[in-house]
Amino acid sequence: MLKALPDGQPPRLVGPYRLLAALGAGGMGEVHLACRTDAPTADPHLMVAVKTVRADLEVDGDFRTRFRREITAARAVSGPYAAQLVDADADAVVPWLATEYVPGPSLAEAVTRAGALPVEAVRALGAALARALESVHAAKVLHRDLKPANVLLGAAGPKLIDFGIAQAFEATALTSTGLVVGSPGFMSPEHLVGSRAVVPASDVFCLGAVLAFAASGRGPFHDEEMASVVFRISRAQAELDGVPEELRPVVERCLRLDPTERPTAAELVELFGGEEPTAFPWPGGVLSLLSEYADTARRFGEAAASGAGVADLPTIGPQVPYSPTAAGYRPAVPEGPEARRRPWGRITAGAVAVAVVAAAVGVVLLNRGEGQGGSTGGAAGPGPTTGSSTGPGAPATLSQVVLPYGGEGHPDDFGKAGTDRAFRPAGWSPWKAQVEAGTDSCALAPKVLVCAGSGGAAVGLNAADGKKLWSAPARKTPNGEGLYSTAGYPAIVGETAYISGPDGLTAYGIADGKQRGKIPAPGGDWAVKGSDLHEGVLYSTYVNLADADKGLVIAVKLGGTGKELWRSRLDGTPEHPVTAGGRVYVPVGAVTMALDARTGKETARSSGSEPCGDIAVQGKYVLCSPSMDGGVPVLDARTLRQVRTLGKGTEMAGGPAVSADGLVAVVGGDLDHTVITYDLESGRERWRAETMPHLERLSRVYFAGDRVLAGGKHEVHAIPVSGPPARSQNIEVIRLNLPDSIDASALSSSEALAAGGAVFLPFPDGLVVSGHLP
Repeated sequence: MLKALPDGQPPRLVGPYRLLAALGAGGMGEVHLACRTDAPTADPHLMVAVKTVRADLEVDGDFRTRFRREITAARAVSGPYAAQLVDADADAVVPWLATEYVPGPSLAEAVTRAGALPVEAVRALGAALARALESVHAAKVLHRDLKPANVLLGAAGPKLIDFGIAQAFEATALTSTGLVVGSPGFMSPEHLVGSRAVVPASDVFCLGAVLAFAASGRGPFHDEEMASVVFRISRAQAELDGVPEELRPVVERCLRLDPTERPTAAELVELFGGEEPTAFPWPGGVLSLLSEYADTARRFGEAAASGAGVADLPTIGPQVPYSPTAAGYRPAVPEGPEARRRPWGRITAGAVAVAVVAAAVGVVLLNRGEGQGGSTGGAAGPGPTTGSSTGPGAPATLSQVVLPYGGEGHPDDFGKAGTDRAFRPAGWSPWKAQVEAGTDSCALAPKVLVCAGSGGAAVGLNAADGKKLWSAPARKTPNGEGLYSTAGYPAIVGETAYISGPDGLTAYGIADGKQRGKIPAPGGDWAVKGSDLHEGVLYSTYVNLADADKGLVIAVKLGGTGKELWRSRLDGTPEHPVTAGGRVYVPVGAVTMALDARTGKETARSSGSEPCGDIAVQGKYVLCSPSMDGGVPVLDARTLRQVRTLGKGTEMAGGPAVSADGLVAVVGGDLDHTVITYDLESGRERWRAETMPHLERLSRVYFAGDRVLAGGKHEVHAIPVSGPPARSQNIEVIRLNLPDSIDASALSSSEALAAGGAVFLPFPDGLVVSGHLP
């Protein structure tokens, strides 16, 4: 991971860039994560990787010539799977170049930490790198050092980096005659002959060795003795027993001794399937590493965004035009016997085969691989190597209760707290847990995730690792009636969680689950429908099982024995209440009512022209669920008169979510493949992003930090709130693999909760998952 720069020193600047953290170093150069001094950012996709000459080396004429060649080679190559040059200065006192940065591991690190890639991922990796070689060779350039450490894994696919020893087809070599250039274990036989013997097919040979490593976790020419490695490469004696049979024929063709018998890069694209995936099929271990890298880069960016120590310092070299970035450079990890795969036991952020990702919010969760053992609900096994990740300021410990829906008014906007590490539970890492079926919604106390289930059931899980701390069974009414419905998320006040059930509210200690008291239900035929907690008062709606024309709202001050503040009768069956701005909003059939939160008296009601369904409140507006005729009705929060319809006539399958800045996001358009945003105040469309998920329609949309998250069962998209970037590959897309027991409809009913870049999501079948936001 990124390594913090030494403390107590002024910010280091190179050209127009401020260095944020060390990425890696080689024999001649150093690479740092950096951002513009005049535009500090916490967005990893707007950062760059700056390569400079080591400070202790003397820069002579030959070295500058080599550096210029690297710049020329990098500038000549274009394409989505090759790192793009952003700017450079070979004539500076200390020569430097800046390339795109990708918040993700190298292939070497990913395989070392997460194990060999599955077949589908290797196919996609092979096709992408073959396309990268196509662009390299089309520019009349040879890479000459294709190895796992020079392949970065990003959300949109791999990136080929480092043209430090690349050479134009017609260039005269600067190395001495017969000098071997390349990396042991991933060189071609031509590399051993000398620099002048390397041809485009030599890069293809190296690609075959890289794919063998990706598929098996071991290089095809690996040996304890370097002489044996060289001998085996010289005769193309590859060991491919660990490569799956369905991949072996293509890899074998790449590793043939005669360069003329190897496929071209273009032929390899077709051999691996031809079509580019809409979402790259990285396994769970890689997805988690991507989130880990992005999170760490954001912390360094946040530390620099204050501008401390930057404004008054001179820069090295001239100001250079800037362009947005999306990919970059990562340090290598060992590729010898010390890099063999680790035996993974339980779920961990860096390893396993299957990603379980909650589509609504992009949760990255990990399933055990077959035969690996472990128990549900734990997070064990090795994580990142000690000392491999350092940064400015360790994350603070969560010290407040976090509720679902994004807070007051249920806007589905988690704000900065959704991604700010200060709101992350101490010691958290991704986990999953299996609890009793019927789990509906959760609330996060600083150390415990409390989830409510059908009939008043409850469970307390360690927020850091998902281990079950306590559970409480479902309850029946005193007359023996069965369970009716759930009441939404647990109401947490102090160290007590209040769970609604058919017999009323039951209080449990958050830490130990011990019962601390009860607040009786209204009795008779009343059954709780939903509840909302605001400033220590729980507002609950009740339906009448004997008479659908009756409803009830009760306000109870929680704490101590509980005190009923008021109750109001309704003339219909209510839905879930939403409290905001001193009012309690309750949809009742086709009408939406507003009650004074202090007294329970009705203050307004809508015309009743159509049902509002689930609602969200933001400022002076109430947003309804999308209507049958298309669009999102918007009501005046004071009068409940309809003032406009957002996207009138547009069919919508998800949302609305509304940000604190008044940006409304929905999922809609043809086949529900489009994320559309509107300005709440004016009603005008802001932007739309066509996501085109390849397996299923999108169903949920949320705000988290500076991103809009939209997902279905198979993938989740993270789009900047400012709108989709010009380059579509800058939109993060994560491939999802949910258990067969989870269907698409469950995603629509499950409520996510986000805090500190971690997300928590329960499913009706009892699965509770927690993982990184994308």
